[in-house]
Amino acid sequence: MNQELALLRFAAISLACGCSSAPISTMEGAGSSAAGSSAAGSSAAGSGGSAPALVSEYVDYPPGPYGTARGATIQNLEFLGWRHPDQANYDVTRFEKVRLSDFYNPDGRSDLKLLAVNASAVWCTVCRAEYQDLNSSDTYATLRPKGLEMLGALFEDVAYYPAQPADLARWGETPAHAVKFPLVLDPGFKMGAYFDSDATPLNLLIDVRTMTIVRITMGYSATYFSDVQSLLDKL
Repeated sequence: MNQELALLRFAAISLACGCSSAPISTMEGAGSSAAGSSAAGSSAAGSGGSAPALVSEYVDYPPGPYGTARGATIQNLEFLGWRHPDQANYDVTRFEKVRLSDFYNPDGRSDLKLLAVNASAVWCTVCRAEYQDLNSSDTYATLRPKGLEMLGALFEDVAYYPAQPADLARWGETPAHAVKFPLVLDPGFKMGAYFDSDATPLNLLIDVRTMTIVRITMGYSATYFSDVQSLLDKL
């Protein structure tokens, strides 16, 4: 099966879930785009299922120019997935739109300070190890009250093809992961623009008060979220 056939297969599954395909958005402004790994294709958009679509309270998302490097304002990316995957029972028919603007907090209306975006692939053993560590260490439960939200994006399956809805369900509900934070599908590899090397996973930290990229980290270390907590304590 080649990449084109894999993308056609995803389009058929996406249609059943109420999804559609669109080209990867062009990034402008500060920083430069760098595609990591081997993913390519079209990005998912649309909504489906019984869960309500997420609508940002903020219509004044920071204007461009947007960039992909540290210090740049990140574009208002949109994905399909779940805001609360455990509550949705990891059901692909309950996919909803999840946008970065859903986490935007310019006036302190919520308690959010930072958004940690993770881009992973099923084939990536380091990615799986990170999720297992997050689960066993109760990282999300510990840091969410301190002002951290997390967003997991899955871009490739075990065979390096664009991730399918079923891949996201298995990724989130496996007991070793048991994901409770927002989890989305990224078959068009929108997050690839933020990779600055071919290492995986990508961990991207965003200041939700300005939607500015604070830190880009390739790969994962056991001290990563300890460093994030130290940063949260200073904000």
